[in-house]
Amino acid sequence: KRVPQNIYQKYLSFKNSRDWISCGRQIKDVDSFTLNNYFDKLLVERSEKKSVSVTKGLEQNKNNWEETFYQQLARNFGLKINTVPFELLAKSLPVSVLGKHKNNLMQIEALLFGQAGLLDFNHNFPHKIGTNPANEQWNDDYPKQLLKEYKFLKQKFNLKNIDASLWKFMRTHPPNFPTIRISQFANLIYKSSHLFSKIIETKDIKQIAKLFDTEASEYWQTHFRFNKQSTRKYRKFFGKHSINNILINTIIPFVFVYGKQKKNQELVDRALYFLENIEAEKNSVISKWKELGIDAKNAYQTQSLLQLKNEYCSNKRCLECAIGIKLLSEKR
Repeated sequence: KRVPQNIYQKYLSFKNSRDWISCGRQIKDVDSFTLNNYFDKLLVERSEKKSVSVTKGLEQNKNNWEETFYQQLARNFGLKINTVPFELLAKSLPVSVLGKHKNNLMQIEALLFGQAGLLDFNHNFPHKIGTNPANEQWNDDYPKQLLKEYKFLKQKFNLKNIDASLWKFMRTHPPNFPTIRISQFANLIYKSSHLFSKIIETKDIKQIAKLFDTEASEYWQTHFRFNKQSTRKYRKFFGKHSINNILINTIIPFVFVYGKQKKNQELVDRALYFLENIEAEKNSVISKWKELGIDAKNAYQTQSLLQLKNEYCSNKRCLECAIGIKLLSEKR
């Protein structure tokens, strides 16, 4: 009897609700001041959660920021479907090795495609195994040149490539094929030495975004896979959506963690401010929020809404949520 009956009944209705979120029918009535204040807290929470993988990476790499950033960046290049093989690729090929060949795009691509296991003809065309000597069946000059370079570099640096079967091409749009993504990644490395240092020094998120304005090599204008020419020609740019994804999930968490570890509050604030200048993300969760009347204006708000749904709404943590408390306390 210590809790007013009307509040208790509202609480039970939230707990027993089967709606997408418990307060879905009332949330549109919450004032913007309450929402925006809570978004600030949610965003810091989400940033802290994302910082865990960065911190773990730093521990594994003995506090080497460049190596850790390179590995996390590669992981993000793989999108969800090829996250793991991209990360394994980066771990199999130290950034210091790529740095020794930073002025030679062909060698960078040879190292990346070779370590990915994708220069093995028998993996790409298993039905032709045995028809010719292994690894000599490429018709196109491009994979032939890459393979020649890779054989030398593999021996020079004593490298061991990952299993090519890890890469997933099925259920992936051709512009997001691993081959295209690896070539874009190679071009990024080629044109952007000391990338992490540049990012830390840059105060304009639009200038950082320009660093990722890259495309796949010329060969991939007419191909999606080695030895298979496509019916039409077009340039494979690293699109705006992909760049924003990198900014939100790799760049900003790194700036945030770097600022925290260096006790530089200006960098921490900058990381959060960057999100205000990135357009709102588009996904099923954000679409559902929009249906409920919460229309996010930028990535700052979409990241907050993702945190709210994943950590609070989905777990019925209404009594720990500023919005839930606001609705429960209202006299109606």
